[in-house]
Amino acid sequence: MRPLSPFVFLLFALALAMPATARAEGGLPTKTAVSRVVGKLTRSGKVHGLAVGFLDTTGRVVYGFGHGGEGRLSHPPDGHTLFEIGSITKTFTGEMLAQAIMEGRVRASDPIRLYLPHGIITEDSPLYWVSFLDLATHTSGLPEAPDNLPGKDPRNPLAGYSTAKLLDYLKTAKRIAPIGREFHYSNTGAGLTGYLLARLWDTDYERMVKTRLCSPLFMHDTTITLSEDQAARMTHGHDAAGHILPNWQVTGLEGAGAFRSTANDLLAYAAAETGITPTPLLPSMKLAQLPRKHVNSIPTLYIGLFWNVMNFGGKEYVLHAGRSGGYFALVLMSPEDQAAVVLLADTEGDLSDYGWKLLSLLTGKTQP
Repeated sequence: MRPLSPFVFLLFALALAMPATARAEGGLPTKTAVSRVVGKLTRSGKVHGLAVGFLDTTGRVVYGFGHGGEGRLSHPPDGHTLFEIGSITKTFTGEMLAQAIMEGRVRASDPIRLYLPHGIITEDSPLYWVSFLDLATHTSGLPEAPDNLPGKDPRNPLAGYSTAKLLDYLKTAKRIAPIGREFHYSNTGAGLTGYLLARLWDTDYERMVKTRLCSPLFMHDTTITLSEDQAARMTHGHDAAGHILPNWQVTGLEGAGAFRSTANDLLAYAAAETGITPTPLLPSMKLAQLPRKHVNSIPTLYIGLFWNVMNFGGKEYVLHAGRSGGYFALVLMSPEDQAAVVLLADTEGDLSDYGWKLLSLLTGKTQP
């Protein structure tokens, strides 16, 4: 959940064509082939540890490289290792919004003031006409972060924030752009959406996502609050120099980037999102993926309900990356190919181009 939108760098990804020998039985890439793409990251020390997951109609597989955190894991990460997933959390928020729309609880065009406590957004507020769709497509005019963050620890910038502070901010918030017209990546808007939807269902954000998304998909390791067992499987985050960083505490803006997850769980998520695994959630997932707004500065990029949709070569790719303190995460899907890649790293930085290379390895097709 960084100030720079994590998917912009995807446009500069390099293509990688792989020979038939890179395919394992059933069509999935071999670990040797994957190592040729990402192995140098851990061998060079640029990345401490990472997990790579592949999914298509033949099955799924996870490979781990590097090693885990001191005092926690001595072996390479695997499908059960937990990572912070940062802004991939926003896609959970988009799914919750899609479910609310399909259940008739809200309309995408509804002004958010109708769902806030009385007096938060008044008639003279610049946010008076901001809608759910504006929030979900990053066109609300709200800034990347609210201006009343505690700011006590740059290594844990959201710790100590709260819903009460968010509501106080909204009373005097100013827009940085006209409503509905300009794309400005906004953790503020995503966190606010999560709060509004949890309020709609009279619960908290974590419980809402776990009940309505994680439980139906058996994503039992996708969580904000860690059990003792999950804490033991949570890898440390690292800075670029390899120093251990504290795990982020995302409070008050949970819908923007608070969740942790595993490669196994995110593959289950991608399997449902692509329709490989039949699930009653597919209609709402497709609604969330539907392109709603075009990002003028990036010709191939559209935004759904927080999902990023890239359109080139006559094909759509649905994706979201996440960056928090010491972690990088990516879910990259090709619905037409019914294929997906999950990439989780416990070192800060942007590894988006490797995601595209891994997708090329999986599908056997050249990506951008």
